[in-house]
Amino acid sequence: FGSRNGSRGRPLRPARRAPLHARVRRAGAERGRTMAGMAELEHFCGYGGKHLNTIRYHPLQAETLIYTAAATIIVEDVNDPHKQEFLHGHDNEVSALDISANGKLVASGQLGSPGRKGAVAPVVVWDFDNRQKYTEFGGLSHSVLCVKFSPDGRFLVATGGNQMIFVWDVSTAEVVYSRRTESPCSLAVWGPILENPSGGRYPSYQLCTTYDSQVLVHVMSFDIKSMCYSLSSDAVQFPPSGLQRKHICGVVKDGFLLTGTTAGDMCIFSLQSKMFRAALPVCNNGVTSLTQAGDVLYAGGGDGRIKALHGHDAHWDVLAENVLESGVVALTASSDGAELVAGCRNGKLFRLLSSDLTATLQAATHTDEVTSVAFGASSDCVCTASKAGEVFLLDLSDYMPIMAAAGKSSARSVVLTLTTGEILAGYDDGQLRAWSMQRGSGARPLWELQAHRGGVTVVRETPDFIVTGGNDCAVRFWHRTTRELLATFTNHRKPVADLLVDQAVPHHVHSGSEDKLVVTYDLKLNKPLVQHFTQHSNITGLSQRKDRDKEVVSSSLDGKILFWDVDYADPRGCIEGPPGSMLRLRCVEVSPSGRYIVAGAEDARLYIFDLSSCSCIQECEGHSGGVTHVRWSPDQKQIVSAGKDGCVIIWNFFEM
Repeated sequence: FGSRNGSRGRPLRPARRAPLHARVRRAGAERGRTMAGMAELEHFCGYGGKHLNTIRYHPLQAETLIYTAAATIIVEDVNDPHKQEFLHGHDNEVSALDISANGKLVASGQLGSPGRKGAVAPVVVWDFDNRQKYTEFGGLSHSVLCVKFSPDGRFLVATGGNQMIFVWDVSTAEVVYSRRTESPCSLAVWGPILENPSGGRYPSYQLCTTYDSQVLVHVMSFDIKSMCYSLSSDAVQFPPSGLQRKHICGVVKDGFLLTGTTAGDMCIFSLQSKMFRAALPVCNNGVTSLTQAGDVLYAGGGDGRIKALHGHDAHWDVLAENVLESGVVALTASSDGAELVAGCRNGKLFRLLSSDLTATLQAATHTDEVTSVAFGASSDCVCTASKAGEVFLLDLSDYMPIMAAAGKSSARSVVLTLTTGEILAGYDDGQLRAWSMQRGSGARPLWELQAHRGGVTVVRETPDFIVTGGNDCAVRFWHRTTRELLATFTNHRKPVADLLVDQAVPHHVHSGSEDKLVVTYDLKLNKPLVQHFTQHSNITGLSQRKDRDKEVVSSSLDGKILFWDVDYADPRGCIEGPPGSMLRLRCVEVSPSGRYIVAGAEDARLYIFDLSSCSCIQECEGHSGGVTHVRWSPDQKQIVSAGKDGCVIIWNFFEM
């Protein structure tokens, strides 16, 4: 914690320290000092592939891609991953996305808000040019299923999980139409703008909506008497035998409504006669996305198949075809028609040439909560793991995976070895697996070890040994080369939350757990050295100071960062978060220089503290779920954080 003037001399004994509340006040008073360091959001890895059709090319800018990552909307240059901009305004995952034909407005809808009564699911309209919120619409709840701008961008239709459908006038924010339907409206698609038959200055609009057992065609016309728009609706006629389909994507092309269904076929409806025309098989596991470029229609399927189709009415030919490694959940064409971007259920983005559908990997992201982050000796790459069992080694120069491994069990902890060129990962099935760091590897582990009953929660290594912690509350030491079990300690009463190999004494290892214990083990003596206990602090993360006595640093669910010395039973110091905050810290790490501490909290923020003043110098917002893990790059120029939202965020760190 340091002395009162911020020097780094040896701390006072616990009995002579100022009361905790006094120390907190002093830390708060330091916030007025000049900031010594600052982090800024550099890159978001988090597409995830959870929701249908949440990727859109900009309609006028051929290199600008707009897509969702949890609760954030990302505006990215497809040729330069370092050029990202962010739209923040949702508090849950964005489930629907659209952009107006002139590229001026973006609309996004989310899943039900966790912090607002009734699981409200707002629809936000963004001013794209200024990258800021334009307006917000309510009335939907649980989830927004679909958002679509009219061809001229004046009207916006949205449907929700509460079986409501709304049409808003974007310019006036007025509700033009609203209705509760018998079943949720899974798809809404605008047709062409119709000229007013009476020659007035108010055009009419055609809108198609789909439900479990029917398809409706609406005409939205301006009523001179009421001086507002009203809708008239007609049901599309189906064959006498009936046709039960769930329509999940669609386009209007040349007077026909073309929809993709969960059955894997493309349904064709004539808008003029309002009749069903045909159902053509396209792929398996559903037609999940339809997009058009020129006179070519592109279809993406749940089996990973992408087809380029050309035709009219009920007659269509396949021009080109490709199969990606996972089911397609989004497909969008660039404004010049030269390329497509496909989003897949495994979290990967692919760029495809529209001419022959040749695919190249654009990005790889996790599909579930990210559980661990690890650097090796180099700052050029970082390893991440997820609850879905994915392990990625990412090149930070282009954010592309050097290697990717997939497991059937959740991965909980990873570490990059400093000597053997391996990635060690601990899994919920109790296995410790080693993966090669070589480019393109990841098909099979190098070796496996059954380490714990009930799952491995954390793994660390040195040139001499591997140490693991588990859900069975045990800490185990393994020989580095033979992987023989050397020792087992069962001091904890809850799963081991974190492990730390001591920087000054490598045969000392510290463990922390939510049982409020921090235990230090001596591997040479084969016994625990000291067991620290806190009255209220459930330990969630461990790190170590670089100065003074290289004290162990812990984070806890009561929001405290505690400093421990092996020679003292009680904590040697304490830092708390900003005044008035009720933090639940999940992870902590001291910077390579030793001056800063970064901590991640369940409120989805990162908190950066300056140890010279023991004050919080910055609160970083980016995640939409609790921060699970955080790491500094060895050169201290970047911070990498992982979240429950499935996102990995890279922050640039500058010293002022």
